Amino acid sequence: MSALALQFDPLASIRARGLAAFSAARSDGATRRVNVREEGALRVRFPREQTGRLDAVLVNVAGGMAGGDHYRIEIEAKPGAHIVFTSTAAEKVYRALGDETRSDVRLTLGEQSRVAFLPQETIVFDRARLRRSIEIDMAPGARLALCDLVILGRAAMGEDVHTLDWSDQWRLRRNGALIWADAARLQGDATDILAPKATGAGARAFGTLIYAAPDAENHLEPLRESLNRDDNCQAAATAFDGLIVARFIAQDGQGARRAIEQALRVLPDASPPRSWAT
Repeated sequence: MSALALQFDPLASIRARGLAAFSAARSDGATRRVNVREEGALRVRFPREQTGRLDAVLVNVAGGMAGGDHYRIEIEAKPGAHIVFTSTAAEKVYRALGDETRSDVRLTLGEQSRVAFLPQETIVFDRARLRRSIEIDMAPGARLALCDLVILGRAAMGEDVHTLDWSDQWRLRRNGALIWADAARLQGDATDILAPKATGAGARAFGTLIYAAPDAENHLEPLRESLNRDDNCQAAATAFDGLIVARFIAQDGQGARRAIEQALRVLPDASPPRSWAT
């Protein structure tokens, strides 16, 4: 077989690209859109204003992500702006027959701005290859709540994830200085890797919640109390340098999501959006 034939990909023409980018500014006591840009499969919708904040809801019209797809989300909160971002439903990452799936998020927070970045969970299926990055640049007086939940397959459908290549890269900078970096990779038989107690105790769902604010440490103990209310999810939290980091693992997505919802309710301006109830 020729080298040209080896490089041919019959799915190349149907791979999805998507960009949802917008900025928002505070004016006359409300946060309003300044610029909005949509490309490819991603759309962003803005429900009616809620108590001076701007709600933004992401829609993926492609219905999921597959190998070779590349999606980007870019949000800028100008000084004093208040944004709550979520998605209409869980994102689904299907198997990759060739190229990997990519997802990149960039958040920029101006002085005294508030951003709650609260997408619904990501469901990863067997043979997925996902590369994700989250880059955050925030001013010293800004406040950020961000949650991320990954679920391996759908337990109700009897789905297991035995072949997976998933990696995350997170970077959080305040006033240009790196204050938190996180890198994770799950490669191989995910069900087997997470089975031992030391690695996951059979977890099928895992998540991260961060809260960055000048007074973040003041909310650590109330957050820890909320984490003890659900026996179906194991979680822990720590705080340092104006940042709280909480981790969650559970044997099903419902347990992890319920624990994250409880945690969000004890943080300022971070209550789960209405779309989470659907």
